[in-house]
Amino acid sequence: MSTFCLHISTERFSIEDILSWNGKHVDPYTNETVTYCKHWLEGKDQFEFKTSGSTGTPKTIYINRSQIEASATSTIHFFKLKEGDAVSCPLSIHVIGGQMMLYRSIIGGLNVYVIPPTKNLETLDTSIHYAFMPIAALQLFEVLTNQPEKIPSLNKLKHLLIGGSSLTDALLTNVRSVLTCKVWQSYGMTETVSHIALRSIHPTTADSYTLLENIEAGIDDHCCLKIKGAVTNNEWMQTNDSVELLDDTHFIFQGRIDFTVNSGGIKIQVEPIEKMIGVLFNELNIQASFFIGGIVDDALGEKLILVVDTVVIDLEKQRLILNKLKELLPKYHVPKEIQTISFAYTDSGKIDRKKTVEKIKL
Repeated sequence: MSTFCLHISTERFSIEDILSWNGKHVDPYTNETVTYCKHWLEGKDQFEFKTSGSTGTPKTIYINRSQIEASATSTIHFFKLKEGDAVSCPLSIHVIGGQMMLYRSIIGGLNVYVIPPTKNLETLDTSIHYAFMPIAALQLFEVLTNQPEKIPSLNKLKHLLIGGSSLTDALLTNVRSVLTCKVWQSYGMTETVSHIALRSIHPTTADSYTLLENIEAGIDDHCCLKIKGAVTNNEWMQTNDSVELLDDTHFIFQGRIDFTVNSGGIKIQVEPIEKMIGVLFNELNIQASFFIGGIVDDALGEKLILVVDTVVIDLEKQRLILNKLKELLPKYHVPKEIQTISFAYTDSGKIDRKKTVEKIKL
């Protein structure tokens, strides 16, 4: 019999508890978590997810049970997780990273401790020795910077997996100075049923990612990574990520070729935001080129900013713009600040976003 057990909101749910559950709980997050587990245990064969937008406009996709099983098994094998191991899930169960922790735990017979996905992991039970924990870069930065009492619990881990965001030098310095557990960075997306490759961060640091078992990789004419395996239904899946493919199992990630900004693990498509700003600038009679970009931020990985060409916008008007955008956009899609700078342009007259953002750093 499986040793799987779900721990959430100070409650414990065995497989029998979940299968006989009536579908009602006073806590909405517990309600949704148990529902996901019940669907799996009852044999549901197809699961609906919303993509993050890293390979195009966010959309709803359907993932088969066999794809989830392949992904979960690869992770269990890589990290050598054993039946009965305790694992923690501080990621949202509404996204692929968090939801896969539930399915991995059922398949591997693990004890999974699910907590609300707060930035500071405020309900993390520090008395438990976890074998494995995935964590967002934003959460890890907060804990290492402002929650030192939780660091000993992280150091009891066998493996800590950072996903969903680029890693800044500030975060890496913190990791290397205070953590003693093994730390990894993941590469993957909703379309690949979470991670398909891992990179060692600490105590040893690798430049390249290693593909998990049964994953094939190639590149297209733009040197962008394409992936094939059971997790993609054995069909090639093309990404917008530029890589250097070293051999059959290793690659170096070089960056995205699109304009997606990855801020705190939230992958933001900038074009819809720019359309709204265009309307707003017209209303405010601001005649200037602009774009939405991302600059390095210690906590978020990338910070979303509004970049405006040359025109000086006084502080009062900046506040007005940002307040208007707060009314129109989801919380994480609102620029954190406005930067005015002389734009760099391509030979064809197009804005060179990369070079312009690099000028901001100088």
